[in-house]
Amino acid sequence: MSPTKIVSADSASPLEEVWVAIDVETTGLDPGQDKIIEVAAVKFQGNDTIDTFQSFVNPNTTLSPFIRRFTGISQAEVDHAPEFQVVGSDLVLFIGPAPLVGHNIRFDLNFLESHGLAFKNARADTLELAHILMPEIKEYGLKKLAEALKVSQPRPHRALDDAGATKDIFLQLLERAMDMDESTLKELNRLASFSSQWPASYVLRKLVQTKVGSRAKPSLDAPTVDLQELATIRRQETQDSPQASTQNYDLSLLRNRLKTERPLRANQKRKNIDSRLVEDLLQKNGPLSDQMEGFEQRNEQVEMALAVTKTLNENGRLIVEAGTGVGKSLAYLLPAALYAAKNNKRVVVSTNTINLQEQLMSKDIPTVVDALGDTEGFRKEEFKYTLLKGRSNYLCLKRWSLMQSASDLSEEEVKLVAKIFVWLSKTCNGDRSEITLGRRGPEAVWGRLSAQGASDCTGLNSACFLRTARGRALEAHLVVVNHALLMTDLVAGGTLIPEHDVLIIDEAHHLEEEATKQLGFQVSQTSVNEDLQTLGNLVNTIASVVGRSLAVETRKQTVQETGDKIVTLLPSVRERLGGFFGTVSTFLYEREEVDRTVRVSAAVRESARWPDFALHTENLTSILADLLNTISDLNIALQDLEHAEIHNYEGLLMELNSSVKTINTTKEHVLEFGNNPKEDGIYWLDRNQRSADISLHSAPLHVGSHLMTHLYERKECTILTSATVSANSTFNHIRERVGLDDADELLLGSPFDYPTSALLCVPTDIPEPTVWEYRHETQKAIIDAAVAASGRTMVLFTSYTSLNETARAIRGSLQSHDLDLLAQGTDGTPHQILGRFLENPRSVILGTSSFWEGVDIAGDSLLVLVVMRLPFSVPSDPIFEARSELYENPFTEYAVPQAVLRLRQGFGRLIRTKLDRGVVVILDKRIVARRYGRRFIDSLPPASRKKVLTNDIGATIGDWLNK
Repeated sequence: MSPTKIVSADSASPLEEVWVAIDVETTGLDPGQDKIIEVAAVKFQGNDTIDTFQSFVNPNTTLSPFIRRFTGISQAEVDHAPEFQVVGSDLVLFIGPAPLVGHNIRFDLNFLESHGLAFKNARADTLELAHILMPEIKEYGLKKLAEALKVSQPRPHRALDDAGATKDIFLQLLERAMDMDESTLKELNRLASFSSQWPASYVLRKLVQTKVGSRAKPSLDAPTVDLQELATIRRQETQDSPQASTQNYDLSLLRNRLKTERPLRANQKRKNIDSRLVEDLLQKNGPLSDQMEGFEQRNEQVEMALAVTKTLNENGRLIVEAGTGVGKSLAYLLPAALYAAKNNKRVVVSTNTINLQEQLMSKDIPTVVDALGDTEGFRKEEFKYTLLKGRSNYLCLKRWSLMQSASDLSEEEVKLVAKIFVWLSKTCNGDRSEITLGRRGPEAVWGRLSAQGASDCTGLNSACFLRTARGRALEAHLVVVNHALLMTDLVAGGTLIPEHDVLIIDEAHHLEEEATKQLGFQVSQTSVNEDLQTLGNLVNTIASVVGRSLAVETRKQTVQETGDKIVTLLPSVRERLGGFFGTVSTFLYEREEVDRTVRVSAAVRESARWPDFALHTENLTSILADLLNTISDLNIALQDLEHAEIHNYEGLLMELNSSVKTINTTKEHVLEFGNNPKEDGIYWLDRNQRSADISLHSAPLHVGSHLMTHLYERKECTILTSATVSANSTFNHIRERVGLDDADELLLGSPFDYPTSALLCVPTDIPEPTVWEYRHETQKAIIDAAVAASGRTMVLFTSYTSLNETARAIRGSLQSHDLDLLAQGTDGTPHQILGRFLENPRSVILGTSSFWEGVDIAGDSLLVLVVMRLPFSVPSDPIFEARSELYENPFTEYAVPQAVLRLRQGFGRLIRTKLDRGVVVILDKRIVARRYGRRFIDSLPPASRKKVLTNDIGATIGDWLNK
């Protein structure tokens, strides 16, 4: 025990105050149902630990196997512990009046309160502080944060160790905050004043007191001031001084980081790539092998690289399938980089997943650039590459400034604005992927801060992340984008991605899906109401700031009157919106299809109910047109007021124009859906089963013609590649779906030894999926498989309903074998589940679409892959149904090839490296009992195959893994 220094609490720095770090371990996450089983506290002052407190608590219940394993607390330890009434009284005496700190302290305090202890002490939260002060890290869980800060945590999920780690993390966060400049701390403190209950408020106020010292206003910072009164005073200060928030950030420093150079200029004379050079680069002792540890020459990779080289030299088109392990990224990047450098031309690479984008930018492209460093005609120091994303990924500084200077902010808004304020001192990109938004609240707030919809924005004092990203793309030889931006650029007529002659589309099996999404639309009742609410708030803000400005009185009056008209019109718009969607709801009820999507076909439009729907369409679009006209009047009234000292004048005009575009787009989509459908459009209605929100949807019937006309024909060279674009060894399906009929093709297998590394196992006696007994038999098969592999199992489902039903049925049995069950949705997001699985491979993942591809678990962590059903599309899906009608034999020509590709993607999750081994179990008898099943079997890699009985699955897996 260390001696306590005597420091006045009123003037103490947080580093000098006496704090108590607390932590509780519980039987679950619900304070109303679950019980505390351990509580601990660490009293400290600075780095000195003054005292500790720890006690088990008797919950008078049996601990689940998961909790015993998760915490390491045994049943005997809690059975012999005192009940909470005894522990709680000792805890109160230990803590006394000291401020509390915890990691997600609301969790701890809520449990303590549910057990009869309601602490009123000042508090701090390392989770909240880390979110702001460390915006760049990806995970804020206590264990991950301790690892990031190199804090000791010998026994995670034990109360005393967690409290000790919380103490050390807190001290490091305080040191980070104290290293910030005074203006940054003041701004964070100002933002904190909007929410006095926010667990970061107390610490930020004390930090400012420490930093500012005698210059702090005693009338504001004295501890006797009521927190609500304090928040009111500070908000009033902000209103009286509109520039108070923005003057705390020096934009000149940011502008220096955002400078770009001159755009790339193509050489007048075109140069071909030397295919011999490309082949040499990929040889065992070539330049690439010097850059990659464990590099192996792969004949398939060389063959693909030469095919890409030929296509680039001849301005051709190519479709390539390269199996797992070929190294297709390097196979196309090497010739692409050479071509771009030799000709000073831009090559665009489009991917579907963030994971592949990150791999290209952080690993593959730098490797290629280093390998080409000494190659003739390639100047490493001059070669540039960049990542370009859609508008929604970039922070709009003007929108952020507008929110930052608002007179009233929610806690979620405060946290995100503060987090961004800290992040702005570091970022060169303004890309949302650089910060962790976390829960749904911050995600929604980001939507109001991004550059999406801010098309008229000129930046904040010439600083703009989106413009900088596009400027860097203009400089670059290689530009990496995603399919969504590629399709958005197609719709925008090629104005978003810089001009380029060469397009390489990786993960090409997703191209049709993304084109379908981007070329269609969705309109929901909730989203339109939110847009109207945003407009109403904006109009009120405009009227308020103009009223306080130096504009002439007549102009102020015009703005006020026009704003009043808009606000008065909004209830009528909502009323007609309700009538419109009410008709949709009635239409769904009458069809007895309340909880499903309904395709609006030509036959549906000829039904007796449709004229009523068409009338409501006219009524809604008519009043939306009136609303747009009135907004236009307000826009006119706001012109030429640049010198009227209207705070964030340009930002307000930008937001108003954004609202106009949003509402006008809604009007056009509603009109198209109701009264002016396109001949090649697919339309359907959908009711969300959870929220009952109704939405209208549209998609193109066939995207291939759009892609050919607006994409391929505008490029000199187009290359499509993926690990899975062929079905039954042909490219017929992908050619037809994405419209690339005249391309050369190359089908490359995997270099992996599948017969030795993988076993494909199909139980022949399992009931078909439509039979009731199927559920029981598959649940037993999953348990047997998982037990045989000691966990290390992933099960792929085609529906959440089946997944959830299976999870409920097998969780207890798996726990009795000391195995964790990680069900998508119930036990976390895909990212969280994968993290937990890697930490404890004695687990079983139950996943749906997110796990069928893009999941890369190499080594012994994943040994068994179970496929529940052949992944056929739902026949009633409107897009699938409409497109099926284009075929003479839709099942054979459309449904089977689609399902084959999905099964191949799922199969690919198991073997990721040449050293991997494992078993794939397909619990769908149709693959061996139906004629079309042979097409599935023949499309899979050449693994060893075995037909078994359901009861023998466990033994078969054990034998294979123990070979």
